[in-house]
Amino acid sequence: MADQVSEVELFAWVGEDETGRLPGLGLKQAVVPAGIIPMVAVDREKMEKYWNQAEMQAARYGKRIRLCRFIFAEVVRETKEGS
Repeated sequence: MADQVSEVELFAWVGEDETGRLPGLGLKQAVVPAGIIPMVAVDREKMEKYWNQAEMQAARYGKRIRLCRFIFAEVVRETKEGS
């Protein structure tokens, strides 16, 4: 299982902060059944479900939002415990 981490892809909605308080790009958030959370998943289809929210947010604030795919680069740190 540990060897499979290098095969994981992450999909995330990325864009600028609408308020201009945070410079640069960051993870976008969306309203989901669990509340307001950063939009990152290992399943692209799950991320596509929130396309309408991304479009509405971009239209309202004039900031483009992109669905990005991230691929594994390295394990930066891992716990001592666990298998």
